[in-house]
Amino acid sequence: MARKILIIDSSSMIAMRLKVLLELIGCQVELVHFAMFDENTDIDIYDLLVFSQGVPTDVVSIVVEKATYQSFLLLAPKAESGELLSAFSKLNDLIPNATIIYPFFSNKEITSLIEALLEIGPDHIFKLPTILLVDHVNERLESLKSSLYGAHIEVYTATNHDEAINIAKLRSIDILISDFSLQPGSGLEIFSSLKKIQPHSRCLLVTSRPEQSMLEAIRQGVEDVLIKPLNDNVLLQAVHKLWQTELLKRHNAELVERLQETVDVLIEKDSLLQVIFKNTPDPILLFERKGKIVEANDACLKLFNLKFKKLIAHSLFHFLDDDSVQAIKDKISTLNSNRQFSCDLHIVNKDGSKIPLVGSFNEIDHHGEIALAVIFKNVSHLKQKEDLLLEAKDLLEEQVRARTSQLEHAKNIAEAANLSKSEFLANMSHELRTPMHSILSFSRFGISKLQEGDFSKDKLLKYLTRIESSGQRLLSLLNNLLDLSKLDVGKFPFNPRAYDLATIVKTSIDDVAGIAIEKDINIVFSSDNAPIVAQCDEEQINQVLRNVLSNALKFSEEHSTVEVVMQRDDDNANIAVIDSGIGIPEEELETVFNKFEQSSKTNSGAGGTGLGLTLCREFVSLHQGSIKACNNSLGGTTISIQVPLEINLDEYLADEQLVKNSG
Repeated sequence: MARKILIIDSSSMIAMRLKVLLELIGCQVELVHFAMFDENTDIDIYDLLVFSQGVPTDVVSIVVEKATYQSFLLLAPKAESGELLSAFSKLNDLIPNATIIYPFFSNKEITSLIEALLEIGPDHIFKLPTILLVDHVNERLESLKSSLYGAHIEVYTATNHDEAINIAKLRSIDILISDFSLQPGSGLEIFSSLKKIQPHSRCLLVTSRPEQSMLEAIRQGVEDVLIKPLNDNVLLQAVHKLWQTELLKRHNAELVERLQETVDVLIEKDSLLQVIFKNTPDPILLFERKGKIVEANDACLKLFNLKFKKLIAHSLFHFLDDDSVQAIKDKISTLNSNRQFSCDLHIVNKDGSKIPLVGSFNEIDHHGEIALAVIFKNVSHLKQKEDLLLEAKDLLEEQVRARTSQLEHAKNIAEAANLSKSEFLANMSHELRTPMHSILSFSRFGISKLQEGDFSKDKLLKYLTRIESSGQRLLSLLNNLLDLSKLDVGKFPFNPRAYDLATIVKTSIDDVAGIAIEKDINIVFSSDNAPIVAQCDEEQINQVLRNVLSNALKFSEEHSTVEVVMQRDDDNANIAVIDSGIGIPEEELETVFNKFEQSSKTNSGAGGTGLGLTLCREFVSLHQGSIKACNNSLGGTTISIQVPLEINLDEYLADEQLVKNSG
């Protein structure tokens, strides 16, 4: 909260100077001549009392006697006046604990003294403007700069248009203070250029000739024109006035923006409520205390079998029997603090028959007027009334909870999908660019060597080997993407035949043997003695095993062992790939098979796109089998694959036909 200051003055210049400085640091200042001072003034509303030299001691005595906790400040006269010094000495004797400010104090010294005296922290000081001074005369420029520096204002200086604009491109300028006439150019030209860079900047012009194009200056948005010569007080007062106006403008703009945001939110909520109100299955009606119908939803129109215009032409009481009308009126007249009630009602049909209802009423504020909202429940039997009401209430609450849960679940899924896709795109960009950069780099190296006449076989072989390796990696990435795309649209070829699974496993082990040899990892395969023949697509099962084995090798330590165990269980074949690598966090054992997702332990540093296990799951699913991951006692991961020995082709063909029909 801003500090309140009272200055009792005797027409001294230092008092006006102090007032400007106090206002610049956010204080509320009242400057009163001692001859105009009201002895009945409430002194306790002020935090600081200031007396200038020349104020009579009897006036000071009155104020001091009323003061209870305030601090005091005395403004001393110049040293050359012996008479004034003698009078000031009497003031000082009257208030011996007062802080004294002397005329030779700089503005910075004065503001620092006051901030300490009032215990004003940085959070309480108003934001001061950043000022750009422009004048082609260096003496005037330095004089203005010195005045503003004393008031803690950040100042930048320039002598011409180009210097000023270059500063504005690097610094945020709140106020431009420029001489009207420059050599060359003018202050108006600088202000016009400044507004293109910083539209919110304000401008003060300084001139010795007020008749200079003042109308044009005003048209261009110049706030004020100051007449030379300038003193500190005039300059600081002009800056203060302009800056306070700007701060108020900015504050108002922020308030308007916040208000608009609030209005937008309210409009959005109102639209949602309107949709809910219109489409809820329960009849809802709004009416005034005397019965005039204000609003009704579609279910209510159906209940009364009337269109909206005909319904609101009548009072609610028109449709009810006398007992129901009286019951509602009695309840309204004795509404409790909860402003709600329930009662039994009967709608009278045109043929005289009655529809038994239970109405739940709530008093609401409708556009500033008191109204009631009623939800009708049709009850055919009075003995079932309470049960039906409770059931309807529970159902409505359950629907809200279920819908809320659905929305929350959908939100979580959407956020997770967006995050996964973002991570996938970032990873895929890296994975595609890395081998491509490698191919291009080593191609350029090879071309360069050939152009230089260097036909070293070893070097060229090294370059070509790296190009081939990177090309293979790039091709693998593209194949995974294409395979996933085909699976998504149900167009991936699926050719199940009877195959010996042991043969497929051994082929897959041979395919990754190069990786195993590089890391000196031993792959051990064990199986039941009897052949295990399964109806499967050889290439797909081979790809599943290659992906799983590649992952096991990638995340296993050198000189370790990877086990492949295959067993028959009733009508299924079970294949387990067991490694002693880094494992997978328990909470991620299911999600590692999702699209675009990798384990947090493996998604950095080791490469990969998060598509390999997804493809494995899809291929195994085509075989009507299952794949899962778990952590083992070795600290690594076990991938378990189960596929039936015989595939239900009827089910597969039905699924394929469903995909075709949906397409």
